[in-house]
Amino acid sequence: MIALLALTCPQCSAPLPRAARWRTVNCEWCGATVVRGEQTVERERFRAALRRAQAHDGAGRLLQWRGARYRVLATLGAGEHAEVLLAERLGALPERVTLKLARTSEGADALAREAAALAALQALAVPGAAYFTRRLPQPLGIGLAEGWADEARQALALRHPTGFWGSLQAVREANARGIDPRHAVWIWRRMLDVLAFVHEAGWTHGALAPEHALVHPRDHGVLIVGWSRAREHAGTAAAARDLMQTAWTIRALLHGPAGDAPGLGTHTPAPLATLLRECSEDARACERLGARGIEAALSAAAREAFGAPQFVHFDPAPPRA
Repeated sequence: MIALLALTCPQCSAPLPRAARWRTVNCEWCGATVVRGEQTVERERFRAALRRAQAHDGAGRLLQWRGARYRVLATLGAGEHAEVLLAERLGALPERVTLKLARTSEGADALAREAAALAALQALAVPGAAYFTRRLPQPLGIGLAEGWADEARQALALRHPTGFWGSLQAVREANARGIDPRHAVWIWRRMLDVLAFVHEAGWTHGALAPEHALVHPRDHGVLIVGWSRAREHAGTAAAARDLMQTAWTIRALLHGPAGDAPGLGTHTPAPLATLLRECSEDARACERLGARGIEAALSAAAREAFGAPQFVHFDPAPPRA
């Protein structure tokens, strides 16, 4: 007697393709993602678990985006064109996302530009893309979000990066006397590292500022965000402006929140101060050096000022004395 094995979807009972025996497939009838496993799960237990995952416990407001429901967990901030929310998709496969909700029609246009730029960057097939595209915002799509305001609003969803504390602007505001110059070195280096890849791929950011970079204190990471003004084939002058803006961002962190024009910080060693002054005030120097040239000069200045590289714990918001 031959035992027959029926491959059926645990959600809707529709037949699954034969490939479900060895890999993950999507049900053609209900769209459920079915993962192959050794454990047998009874259909009713699966459906009960699915209902629990999709249920709303009343905590947090709900909104809908592209056919899925999301629970809003926190408001992350407000940019020039949009509100920024942290939300979690309800369902069998919950996922946390960053949602940028446009406030105006101009904001919707800006989100569309950002979505297009990020999609193009993620699609790059140049050397280093596999590494660096994971260090850029990862778009999930753009579409109308309903339930957050009286009317539907255009929303850009991004995969939410874990472990990031906040923006460099928040770091600046939390450090009245400026940050330790040793931290300025690795923050600037992380920004230059990504910009070297972006510029060599023919793109520029166009709006680098402390509020457009997130910091990961534990891993000493930086994520550049706010790509609505990104341009392809913008030229070396535009790339130089990006580099000048990173230098001004580092000056702002060293100077602290007081005053409108960032200085160089009272504790910044001369080699680092000299490089910052040149890169923030001389566009031709930035154009000549490029991101990789500035990074090499930064490494030399840091070694002269601090000696051999070493890991120094970073507290983005130290207790005030």
